[in-house]
Amino acid sequence: MSNAATIDELFDMAIKAEETAEAVYRRLEAKFAPHPDVGRFWRNYAVAEAGHALWLERIRETLSPEQLAAPADTQVAAAAQRLLRFPVERALQEVKTLEDAYQLANELESGETNVVFDFLIAHFASDAQAQSLMRSQLRDHVAKISTGFPARFRSSASRLSVKATE
Repeated sequence: MSNAATIDELFDMAIKAEETAEAVYRRLEAKFAPHPDVGRFWRNYAVAEAGHALWLERIRETLSPEQLAAPADTQVAAAAQRLLRFPVERALQEVKTLEDAYQLANELESGETNVVFDFLIAHFASDAQAQSLMRSQLRDHVAKISTGFPARFRSSASRLSVKATE
């Protein structure tokens, strides 16, 4: 793909990034299945990522062929391309403890995925109310890593004591 990505290609990359994040959380759910509360936490994150992909698909469906063919912001497109190069398998292989999983989730949630997602919401969501709702849900989603993690595993020391299953 060239550096001159279109809006349609940007949506495609963003949707793929959300689907990748969903897959990561599904794998983390499996790695920590012996701890049902942790598995549920990762499952909820996977469901949220699937919802993000769906939002993006719905927004894209409202755009005209001309809008979709327009050139994307080069910096945002570059960020999206970097997301697609994220070494998912290697990152998951390095998850040996719940702390590793927690750090991986922090990296995923505070990285470029949200920059791309926010750009698409800001420029292409149908109205200010929809933009506000999506941004609010996105902020809540990011914050949930620290505020919604199972209480007994909120400290690094407790997360280090939980080993991942292979």
